[in-house]
Amino acid sequence: MWRRFQRRRVVLVVGCLLVLAGLGVATWGLIQRVTVQQAVAARGQNNANAVNSWLAGSASGPPSPTEPSATSTAAATGTTCGGGGSDSDAYALVEFTGLPQYGYAAVAVNGNWTQLDDRSMVHWYGSPAPGGEGNVIIAFHREPDFQYIDQLAVGETVTIQNRTCQTYVYTITQGWDLAPSAVTQLASTSGHELTLVTCTPWWQDYDRLIWRADLTSVDGVPVTPSSS
Repeated sequence: MWRRFQRRRVVLVVGCLLVLAGLGVATWGLIQRVTVQQAVAARGQNNANAVNSWLAGSASGPPSPTEPSATSTAAATGTTCGGGGSDSDAYALVEFTGLPQYGYAAVAVNGNWTQLDDRSMVHWYGSPAPGGEGNVIIAFHREPDFQYIDQLAVGETVTIQNRTCQTYVYTITQGWDLAPSAVTQLASTSGHELTLVTCTPWWQDYDRLIWRADLTSVDGVPVTPSSS
């Protein structure tokens, strides 16, 4: 009888411990999820503030690629775009003009991947400046602002405005959905290309979406894409 009672007590204690452990794991998972969601929300707000700050700092808003005289004049006179707000890290305004229905835009900072801890987009500091010869690399978070970015297709455009108000339009030529270990498109090139990198699927981030684009206009003036 006593041994049976002891066994039951052990089973009860073990069961209680397992329940507590399960509750602890569930609680920790919930805390982690909430923490991630808060971080993503903060990053999204940072990006919204950065875009608004950039537009506020441009006297006439972002220059249109169909108006070369305005942007060329701004660049020639030393006008600073995106400089009127409080975002001192702003490097370039990137607009996914090939997906106008979503109004996707972000302000890239210039640096390495650690800048993506609290910003939505980064221009890799080791790559050329927008419009420059070589492979311009821009990486960005898909959450929370770019849910349907996977719809960006060959033939569509990405427009980049720099701090001197010059506007560069790139046209998508290729796209890939790859495992992280298979991403090889970040190497230097000899043309005037742009490579965009983000994660997929939405909120899961198992793989990488990669796009390669050719420079097709500068300040509204068409240019002939060069071979990489």
